[in-house]
Amino acid sequence: MLLMRGVSKTYKNGVNALYDINLTVEQGEFVYIIGPTGSGKSTLIKLLDAEEVPTKGTVEVVGINVGKLKHSKVPKYRRNIGVVFQDYKLLEHKTVSENVAFALEVVFRPKLEIRKRVREVLELVDLSDKTNAFPRELSGGQLQRVAIARAIANQPKLLICDEPTGNLDPEKSLEIVRLLEKINAEEGTTIVMVTHDLMLVNECRKRTIALEEGHIVADLETGGYIQHG
Repeated sequence: MLLMRGVSKTYKNGVNALYDINLTVEQGEFVYIIGPTGSGKSTLIKLLDAEEVPTKGTVEVVGINVGKLKHSKVPKYRRNIGVVFQDYKLLEHKTVSENVAFALEVVFRPKLEIRKRVREVLELVDLSDKTNAFPRELSGGQLQRVAIARAIANQPKLLICDEPTGNLDPEKSLEIVRLLEKINAEEGTTIVMVTHDLMLVNECRKRTIALEEGHIVADLETGGYIQHG
């Protein structure tokens, strides 16, 4: 599903973000990526969604060599992945259902199929009663649920969650992780979640990859306890 072999990334300004990363994530896994600011977490995500290309090494997602993709092929590749951001990135002038539908409209899904899938994902994220609400009428937890619904609408094989609980209180954060667990189980979606929240990582234990100064310093299987500091 996800394979990184000997991956290093140096930006044009000389900043070395990643060094010799070797990582394999199997289909259906749920993996945390943790590490302090500047450890390389954001760069790793950018390599996975083809926003950046590796300086050295190979990045493969669903059998596609992401670093070798032509620019024109990137949009089609991104249909394989969904991304959830900390700040939601919803369209303020569209309702909940319209925000979710938009992800399907841009890939030209038939209207009947769109309506059916929107109902499915809003039921999955427990927002069936908010179909016609606008983002300004929702709480932070509800906004993130809409963002997740939109990200999984196209049934991606990989869901990348970039600090999805960063703006939420501990109770809502736990609800979001439980929702991601449900999506992982029911839709079979592989989930890679970047987080700073070690309390959450220890509460909902998964395989955890720790980055520090561009290196993988730990790869802990489910049940590993992460020390603070």
